[in-house]
Amino acid sequence: MGEFLRMTGRFAALLALAALAACSSPRPRAHAVLQYQHVANAHEIRFTNPIALSAALYRVNYLSPVDAEGFWAIFVLCNADVTDQARRGFYYNVNQFRVSHEGREFGGVPPYSLRYQGQIDLNNAGDTLPIRDAVAAEIQEGPPEQLFQSGFYPDLNYRFAIFVPKALPNYAGEELALTYKGQPAILVGNGKPPSDLPAVGGSAGGAAAACVPPLP
Repeated sequence: MGEFLRMTGRFAALLALAALAACSSPRPRAHAVLQYQHVANAHEIRFTNPIALSAALYRVNYLSPVDAEGFWAIFVLCNADVTDQARRGFYYNVNQFRVSHEGREFGGVPPYSLRYQGQIDLNNAGDTLPIRDAVAAEIQEGPPEQLFQSGFYPDLNYRFAIFVPKALPNYAGEELALTYKGQPAILVGNGKPPSDLPAVGGSAGGAAAACVPPLP
């Protein structure tokens, strides 16, 4: 019995040491520092050229969130500082960005979260790609993908939108945090609050397309 207790104690100690080692293991070093500005929150996307979607028998002129508090958060990537840790370069992909708020992340276009020009028709999974492409055509500036070698890249002004389908708890219109799902990266906002726009794209015009200096 005493031998069993000694073995059990040793096993518990080994588990504790393993847990401590896991907690103290170094995190991957960032391959890039990306500075951004959250330029606008838009509550409707209008299309210069109406788009065909499978869930509608008509060409769609604009989209709005099913939830009245949903919006598109629009960002501009100001600059990128790629470190020597990125030995094969830093692979930028606009679809790897996410909005992070109170432990949740948002990105993509969930089915049945968008309404077609005020009608009862809602988006389905098959319309995800054409909706993403149509929104990018109205909002996006800069390439969808790019490989950055180590170095500093100023004045990029790459603009993109991320859909937030529902109201964010405790959100009062301040700058939202961005994360990147590809290589390890540090993302730093410049502290400017976004504009609140009823609509962007098409006849509604656009959001700011260039970064301003960060707040002191």
